[in-house]
Amino acid sequence: MNTRTWAKALTALGLCCLSSCGDGTPGGVAPGSGGAAAAQAPGGAPTVNGAPTVNGGAPTVNGGAPAIGGNMAAGAAPAMGGVPVAGGGAPSGGAAASGGAAPAGGGPGAGGAVGAGGMTASAGGGGAAGASTLPIPTPMAAPLVWGFGIGITDVPAAVKYYTGAMNVTVEKDGVKRDDRTETVLYATQAMRGARLVLMKFDDMRNTQKITAKVVWQAQNAAAVNAAASMFPGYVSRLNIGIVQFDGPETYIQEVGGIFDSGGAAITVPYPIAIGFAVSDQPASRKFYTSLGMTESSLGSFAVTDANGAGNIAEYSVKFADGMGVVLQAWTPARNAKDNPVKVVIFVPDAKAMADKVVAAGGTVVKPAERSAAYDNRLLVVAKDLDGYILEIVE
Repeated sequence: MNTRTWAKALTALGLCCLSSCGDGTPGGVAPGSGGAAAAQAPGGAPTVNGAPTVNGGAPTVNGGAPAIGGNMAAGAAPAMGGVPVAGGGAPSGGAAASGGAAPAGGGPGAGGAVGAGGMTASAGGGGAAGASTLPIPTPMAAPLVWGFGIGITDVPAAVKYYTGAMNVTVEKDGVKRDDRTETVLYATQAMRGARLVLMKFDDMRNTQKITAKVVWQAQNAAAVNAAASMFPGYVSRLNIGIVQFDGPETYIQEVGGIFDSGGAAITVPYPIAIGFAVSDQPASRKFYTSLGMTESSLGSFAVTDANGAGNIAEYSVKFADGMGVVLQAWTPARNAKDNPVKVVIFVPDAKAMADKVVAAGGTVVKPAERSAAYDNRLLVVAKDLDGYILEIVE
């Protein structure tokens, strides 16, 4: 999808959101309704997006759940943080798309491929649980956002939620870092999108009511919404083709079907962007574009989250490949300082990128050193203008 088409579509949905989503009940949809009802799979095993969930009652994608975007005009694409992902459709024959690595042993079925920033599948398993490494494309030709991290206190509950409602897989568990322990999740079938890293900090810092969201590409947002509604803490925030709802510890989960045009046929959800509040949006936009990212306005919307009702203006920033970051300006203002959120960037030259961070006003908190968390690659840990963690991996 080209930039012009994307911008026009964002404007169209922005008007809709301003008129309908302030209380999370657009178009008469009750909070927690989970979208359209769906029938149960033959034999009684409920599924979401083609795979069983951990719940006994989660509806399937079949039997009446509308396809995402079915009520929208032709060519319309949702806003609300939806950043198109580079890489296009998955090439046939197991070839790797931009920034990716070809699946081993056949990968995820015939013609399986990896999208930008992808990972290597385990032999014959299509990337099933058991892929024991975090493969990094070598050499990196250009920078890309490879993963996102969010602070989590109750990791087992969050893992149960994401593996059940979102159907992702645990890739690594118990990864010890300087001040935290991490659990890495990825979308097994999709072989696209970002890693989602759950970060449990040793100091037990606050991870509740953090103004941040994870944006997911999913073929059927209504079915994902319904599955998520079976878990504790679910609150519907938006339901107008794309959906928003509270996930673990009130992080918003935003799900839509046409955020990534190259993933329209993939039935498993996968994360494509992280969004978070910034204290000075023009300054943050300048900071991230100084790193080589391109920005796009996503419009302004009325939104209700765990901190109450407000208005939000969003800009996406992203490199040519990889995933996106959504910079949010809130009215009333939300806390944007030192929140437990991180962005992982893979680069050809970690020192050069770190120099750009410092020149743009950020800080380096840990100089380049080899990191076991990233297969012994060079890692620089930095922070942006608001203290969000940037992990720069060479």
